[in-house]
Amino acid sequence: MKHLIGLYVVMATMVFVTLTSEYIFKGDFSAIASWFITMLFLLGTIFFVNARYFLSEK
Repeated sequence: MKHLIGLYVVMATMVFVTLTSEYIFKGDFSAIASWFITMLFLLGTIFFVNARYFLSEK
């Protein structure tokens, strides 16, 4: 269950970074935000793979 919560936290952080980049910084740091979102996507993929492994084990 903790893997699914981690995946949800990563997805919520991705949305927060996107909204912050566009509305607060007016797109000035969009390259940095895109890089950060890519890293969060890879982290979310790791959470997803771990969740699939541990949930299929039971």
